[in-house]
Parts: sequence; structure tokens; C-alpha cells
Amino acid sequence: METIRKNLLRIHGVLLILIGISVAINTTVGVHFNRGPYHFLYTNKLAFIGLFQAYLLVVLIGIVLWLGSQKKNRKKWNRIGCLFHFFILILYVQYWDFFISLYEEEKTTLINFTFHLTFFSLELWAGFAKSKKIQN
Repeated sequence: METIRKNLLRIHGVLLILIGISVAINTTVGVHFNRGPYHFLYTNKLAFIGLFQAYLLVVLIGIVLWLGSQKKNRKKWNRIGCLFHFFILILYVQYWDFFISLYEEEKTTLINFTFHLTFFSLELWAGFAKSKKIQN
């Protein structure tokens, strides 16, 4: 079970680092060149600042999860990964219609929601599942 927890934290951490960096770059392209999926930021610099900071925090959470994978008590780090997605899922539920209008289609919102729900579920399971004790 510890190997699963360790690998889940590493995979989750790496994905968050890569996604955070790539989306931070995409928002920068949108705000400066009026191009890409974040082109709407060209006229909304304040939204860019907030999103850019948020995506850099995603990178930081990825680093924290990666480092947590190297610790002895990995369950608490799985719980942190779970909470990260839980907070985002709350916003998806409350503002579903807004996210659909933002991406101009429901498919992108559904993919994003599924990503967060998947990692929420995996980290929830890993954070609370009991480890089987090996008897000699």
C-alpha cells in the first residue's frame, strides 16, 4: 500500500507541476498577445494576475506532493492532495455554467472536472485506506 501511496503522490505531483507551468505560460500568451485559450485575459489584467498566481501555487502544491512522497507518513500528504482538488471541485459545482461559457463548450469543462474528481477520489482513498499488516 505504501508503494501505491508513494507512486500516486509522485504522479500527482509531476502532473500538477507540468500543468501549472503550461497553463501559466498559456495565460501569459493570452494576456500579452491576445492568443490561445486565455485570449480573454488580454482585456482583463486583474484576472491574469489572479490566475497566474493560482497556477504558480499549483506548481508549488505539485512540489509539496512530490516531496511528501519521500516521507514516512504518506497518508497526510495524500490528504493534502485530496483537499487541493476538493476545493476546486466546490467551485466547479457552484459555477458550472460559468466554466461552460468560459471555454465555449461543455467538453473542456467536463474533462477538467473529471481530472479533479479522479485525483480527489484517488487521494481520498490513499489518504484514508488502512494498510494491511504483514504477520510473521
